[in-house]
Amino acid sequence: MRLRELDTLLLDILSQDHPEITAATKLDNGHSRLRVDFASGARITVMVREVTGPGVPAHSAYAIPESAL
Repeated sequence: MRLRELDTLLLDILSQDHPEITAATKLDNGHSRLRVDFASGARITVMVREVTGPGVPAHSAYAIPESAL
């Protein structure tokens, strides 16, 4: 998933609330999951297969580069 696609997905999910992201936490349980907290108090967890975009270093599938957080 591209960072822009993730942003769009998150905003679509919470478009009726305050979509401001207050935290993005990498959960490492053998999967590349992110827990995203919002100003409204909502929280979602997404699994990331790939991160792409300017400044994102090469990485293997299902690995989230620390610089992307």
